[in-house]
Amino acid sequence: KTTVVDMEVGEFRGHKVSVWDLLHSQYIPEENRKELLELYEAGELTLEQVKTVVSTIVAKAGAAKAEQMSPASGPGAE
Repeated sequence: KTTVVDMEVGEFRGHKVSVWDLLHSQYIPEENRKELLELYEAGELTLEQVKTVVSTIVAKAGAAKAEQMSPASGPGAE
């Protein structure tokens, strides 16, 4: 809960966010969260690996969300 990452996505932009908060954010589907926690608790993932996976998922989800909201994307954008 004390390990933090810098995120540049959505409401996390410009803030240091705990991996725990990211893991329980809207960006991480519940089944992914359970799987990551189980692997971490079983010793199959290190905290650093969990941090990397979670921040990657959040970054991709945030980028996809931003792209959906951009008026320049989508059909007929050219």
